[in-house]
Amino acid sequence: MICPTCKQKKKRSLPQNSRLHKLFQLMQDNLQDKDGHYQHAMWWKINAKDRWLGYSEFRRSDGSVIQVLRSTSDCDVQELNEFMTRVEAYAAKRGVYLED
Repeated sequence: MICPTCKQKKKRSLPQNSRLHKLFQLMQDNLQDKDGHYQHAMWWKINAKDRWLGYSEFRRSDGSVIQVLRSTSDCDVQELNEFMTRVEAYAAKRGVYLED
């Protein structure tokens, strides 16, 4: 979505972010990792970002690159919707659903 005033992509909304965090909480409470352990919501979020959101790269003055997980706060509405769709599909395959 583009802001009609400034013509920039609209950043993700607070309701979007809230919904995403509810999903990670449900994953924390209901899903086990591949080793059969329950993990904290932040663990699920970091793994999801690594898998579907990706990294920002920053170049040092010596030419080396630092990679940092992208933040959901930097996503526009469409990017966060796409990320959420992937996370929700992953959770749904494992029997975890958000109620609308």
